[in-house]
Parts: sequence; structure tokens; C-alpha cells
Amino acid sequence: MEIYQSEDFVEKYSEKVKEPLFNFSLSRLRTKINRILQKENLYFDSEGYLSLRFEDKEIETRICNFFVLPTHSLYFDDGEKIHEAGIAVELYSKLNDKKYKRILVNLSDEVIEKGNWLTTAFIDRDFLIYKPDLYRYLRIAIKLSSRILKDEAKKVFYDDEWLEDDEAVEYISEYRHYQKLQRIRNISNDVDVKQEQDVDAVNFLTAQLQYISEITMLPFSEDVPNETKEWGWEDEQNYYLIYSRTWSWIRAYFNQKGIKLKTEEKQLDNYLIEAGVFESNEKRPKTNLKRADRKTPPLKQRIFMINKIRLNEFINKVEK
Repeated sequence: MEIYQSEDFVEKYSEKVKEPLFNFSLSRLRTKINRILQKENLYFDSEGYLSLRFEDKEIETRICNFFVLPTHSLYFDDGEKIHEAGIAVELYSKLNDKKYKRILVNLSDEVIEKGNWLTTAFIDRDFLIYKPDLYRYLRIAIKLSSRILKDEAKKVFYDDEWLEDDEAVEYISEYRHYQKLQRIRNISNDVDVKQEQDVDAVNFLTAQLQYISEITMLPFSEDVPNETKEWGWEDEQNYYLIYSRTWSWIRAYFNQKGIKLKTEEKQLDNYLIEAGVFESNEKRPKTNLKRADRKTPPLKQRIFMINKIRLNEFINKVEK
């Protein structure tokens, strides 16, 4: 999906410059750009035309009749985020022996890729590419030559206007500072949520231990001797508590103690499964949360399967 429209980037300005000004002002930059382009066998000649030099260095092909000088990196503010969005360039085409025509135009990444900026909607008829299939070389030259841009050479399109240079740098800096604060706030919020989950988890596990101390614990998976008593099972590694009955007891226990959970029950189950305290063998289809009410044959009821070591380690770790 496009984050901007191409017409947002049309900001054209045209003027004529004398040849000496072109030669003296841009020769150093042209040399610098040519050093970057030489690996691609491309270069801007003395008249400013982009040319392709073949390996034998005797055959050359002119690609276009203008010199391309990148001036700014372009950014676009969509109201929520600032995106890198293209390159601003100055184009110089020779009119006669004494004058060049100069055009300033902003090129989005989209139009650089497609090449559809080589129309009168963007530039004048005096600027042309000699063959359409040569455009790929011009695209390479534009992208590679942008390496000469300094960090402060930026333009930001915001609220139907362009912010340039110092104003743009300040704008981007303020945005990045805001983003950093947001990340800090989010991390802080994440820490607060984890602290709440840890407190709720310790309260819940402590209540489970209290429940275990008050019921009959049978060897796993021994038949229940007396239906009138509360029971659970255990082996060397785990406790096995009937899920619905355990939660009912703990809810009543919390009401009596005035304890209120800030974490939803299913979220708390999932949190303790992720911590390795509970064992799970299913997920809830809608939420994708892991289920702590697991099926454990030969038991008929859904149960908590609680790792004894991890239970105590978790409580000790949080309470330290």
C-alpha cells in the first residue's frame, strides 16, 4: 500500500544558469559522483551527460542529456510515522554553448523505480532519455549518487508543505525523541503489567499450596476412596488438582482474604504455563492461550498439573 501519492512530491522550479557557473560550481561534485559510479561503468561527462562506458573503454553510450545532482533525502510524515520516501535532485541540461537549464524536482521512491517522472508533469521537454531501455542506468546513477548527501540535507513532506534542512532535521529529531519516549513508556507499562502478573501468580500459587494442605492428596492416579472429601493427586514431580474445583476454592479464599486479581484467570493460567509451573497440552481456539485445565488419563476430570520444583522456585524468585 502506498504511503503517499506521487503528486505530493511534484515541486518543480526551473531556471537558466550560465555555463561557467555550471562548470566551476559542480565540477568537484561531478568528480565525486563519478568515483561512486565507476564500478557500474557509468559517469557524467564534461557536458554533464550521463554515459555508459563499456569494458573496452572505446565504446560509449549516452543515456540522457542531463546531469543529476542529489540535494536532499526525502521523508514523508503520514500523521503516525515518518518514512524515508525518496531523493530531491537538481537536473542540468545544456541549452547552448553558454547556458544550462536547471530544474529542481522531488522524486519519490515510487517514481524513481517506475521511471514515470520523465514526463512534462515532472520536468521540461529539454530533459530526455535517449532510449527507454536505458532508464535502468539512470536509476542506478540517481540512487548511488545520493551517497554524497550530508546528514543535514533532509526534506520532510508534512501538512502539504516541505520542511527543509535545519527545519527538517529538527522536525525529525523531535519525532525520534517522541518515539523514544513512547518506547520507554511502553517498556515501563510492560514492566508494570509483568509486576502485576507476578503478584497475582504468587497469590494464586500460595492459595494453591494452602488448598493442598487442606485436602487429601492421593498417589497419582489412585482411585478416590471417599467421595465426600476434597482430594487431589501427586507423584514425585507434580501435583494434580481438579481444575474447576481448585479455582472455586481459590476464588472463595481470595474473597475471604480481600485479594483481588488484576490478571484475568485464563491469562494467569497461560502466564504460569509459560513460566513452567503448569503443564499444558491444549490451546484455546479463539484466544490461542494455553490451557491449564488439561486432560490427563486415566483421570476423568480436567486438572491442574503443577510442577512442584518450579512452583517453589517461582514463588521464591518473585518474593526476593
